[in-house]
Amino acid sequence: MALARLAIGWLVACACIIAPRDARADSATSTVTLAVSTFRNTNGVLGCQLYDSGVGFPDRWPSNPSFNQRVRVTGATTECVFTVAPGTYAAAVLHDENANNKMDTNLIGMPLEGYGISNNHTHALRRPTWDESKFVVERGAHVRLAVALRY
Repeated sequence: MALARLAIGWLVACACIIAPRDARADSATSTVTLAVSTFRNTNGVLGCQLYDSGVGFPDRWPSNPSFNQRVRVTGATTECVFTVAPGTYAAAVLHDENANNKMDTNLIGMPLEGYGISNNHTHALRRPTWDESKFVVERGAHVRLAVALRY
């Protein structure tokens, strides 16, 4: 009985010591929420990609697998939420209406499915650049970006 009380007391003491460190770690955690809208329907899935450099942006898979998400389209606005370290990022999203894991294009390479880029810099005749699409995430920040799909 005394040993059990000692063990419980030790666990409580450890929890009190560890808890402040966890609280400080949580305050350093940053999140990025991509609130994607202007869906033409709720078919398929929303694919979200977060890039921490311009390498491969916007159409190659990011090197960090935790920067990829696929979520079911649930309505007028659907969100992807990422937990990230402070830094500079850019995002690309795709409404994969037929859920085939790729952007479908017509014969001349124009997208047939909705796509969007952070800062909403989409262009008819060229790809968006890293510099016009990037955004900064500060330590402990909760960044929410509205991304409008273009079809």
